[in-house]
Amino acid sequence: MTLTHLADEQAIRSLVHRYADAASRRDPGSVASTFTTDGTWYSPALGRFAGRDTMLSFFTSMLDGWNIFLQAVMSGVVVVDASDPDRAVGRWFVQETGQRTEGTNLIISGVYHDEYIRVDGVWLIGDRRYDALLRNTDGQVTTHPFPTDVPAIG
Repeated sequence: MTLTHLADEQAIRSLVHRYADAASRRDPGSVASTFTTDGTWYSPALGRFAGRDTMLSFFTSMLDGWNIFLQAVMSGVVVVDASDPDRAVGRWFVQETGQRTEGTNLIISGVYHDEYIRVDGVWLIGDRRYDALLRNTDGQVTTHPFPTDVPAIG
């Protein structure tokens, strides 16, 4: 592993944490800024949103209506493409804890499947897929299996 590879992996890890920080602060503009201009955010449960402007509208509506919303990045794997050092993939397990304005308490554990692209020397999310694995709504728990239709990572 080279110093360049380590620096790239650290930059991507920092990007993922900036996304979680912006989501926890409920700052949709900062969340959208972690993506390429033509990037996509997708969830089988919530739909596909392509382009920063579309994502900004989606993140604005998604982050509205919370008393508190916190996203914690739990663990992750990053693999830089050996044939194209300006591309990488990653997988991150996250836990979201929050309370909606009407009082509903939620804990959601899920996984992101990411593709990253270096644009003008800066790593950004090109594509992000989110799958909820466990959802606890005021004590009512729903579980979903790890998705089988995502590419394996390293």
